[in-house]
Amino acid sequence: MSKRRALSLTGPGWAIVVTVALLYSIGLASIFASEANKPRYEFAHKQLVFLAGSLGLAYLILRVGFRRLAERANLIFALALLALIPPAIARVLNFEFGGLVPDIRGAHRWIRLPGIQLQPSEFMKVAYILALAWYLRYRRNYRTLSGLIVPFAASMVPLVLILLEPDLGTVLLIMPVLFAMLFVAGARVRHLALIAGVGLCLTPVLWMKMRPYQRLRITAVLLQSEAIRADIVESPEKYRLLNEDARALRREAHRWRRSSGWQLVCSKAALGSGGAWGQGWGQGTYVEYNFLPDRHNDFVFALIGHQWGFPGCVAVLVGYGVIILAGTVIATGSNDPVGRLLAAGVVVLIATQVLINVGMCLGLMPITGMTLPFVSYGGSSLLTNFIAAALLISVARHKPYVLTRKPFDFDDAPLSFPPRPENPDRHGEGT
Repeated sequence: MSKRRALSLTGPGWAIVVTVALLYSIGLASIFASEANKPRYEFAHKQLVFLAGSLGLAYLILRVGFRRLAERANLIFALALLALIPPAIARVLNFEFGGLVPDIRGAHRWIRLPGIQLQPSEFMKVAYILALAWYLRYRRNYRTLSGLIVPFAASMVPLVLILLEPDLGTVLLIMPVLFAMLFVAGARVRHLALIAGVGLCLTPVLWMKMRPYQRLRITAVLLQSEAIRADIVESPEKYRLLNEDARALRREAHRWRRSSGWQLVCSKAALGSGGAWGQGWGQGTYVEYNFLPDRHNDFVFALIGHQWGFPGCVAVLVGYGVIILAGTVIATGSNDPVGRLLAAGVVVLIATQVLINVGMCLGLMPITGMTLPFVSYGGSSLLTNFIAAALLISVARHKPYVLTRKPFDFDDAPLSFPPRPENPDRHGEGT
């Protein structure tokens, strides 16, 4: 494929490229601002290096094409699974492989290599979508309840390994992607609803397996209420579901604003203090002082609202709306079953990340460590999202002409073909 052809884009492709560039620029400006009191701008400079690597990888994907990558989806998925094993072992056995898998804030999510630190669960997102799209491309057995066993069972393997790290944010991403891709592939809604219902019934079992600090993160939405915290202090035995240790629960409720609730309190305060028009780029209390932890990655949306106010937040959300709309157009317009499934999975992946991160900053979702696509600081996150965007653009550029019905059209009517000419000419056209 020539260079010109590799860079030729469709209308939705250009919409994605321009919007991603704007979102990255907003994120980079916010990362620079978050380091105003640091002389070397370490995070911002690293983010520029991550951009160079992400652009190179995206260009390579456009040259190769999504179809050739999908043909190797099983191998890519297997390699991604292997990369998840060392963090899981490190977390369970408390063995860091000589510093290869460090303990960072009680989690073993990263593999530290010379000069770079990778998060395997980030790359699993794209590998999972590729493998699922390849598996579902021509099958019809998932239209039965028993046929859904394989995709759900296969999904449990990375889910368990990621939960062991632990990384709740990525787990929350995989299930919506799975349900969406099965729905697009033609799985029956009643079967998916039944499985979702069974999952909800099993939620108490998972809840009881969680550690107290993990439960408190999930119930952070409730603990924002001063009335509920006061009730916990008065009668902690009524809330033993949150923590079996009544004294620890009372102590946590009493100091919540200064301990586990500090990030959430500061995030909402930063957003609110931005007001209608914001404090200005590089201005404001939450820029000048390090009151908000992780303001350059997990809580960068709060920093954007603090600096640029309501217009800045709306601009970011509109940008994601453009990407999601363009991705939906690409998915519905693709005649390739793998391309359609791949585009649908990427759209749901990006949309779910945005919903979780923004909801987390607003206090509507638990704090899970979810980054904001293309905006938050982080090499693995940026690489993964650029790969996802490149795959979307690759699907948009692939327009095969096929003499068949649309993908996942399970109408039992026979295929129709143009009528055969009654009098073909002497050269045989029409035969």
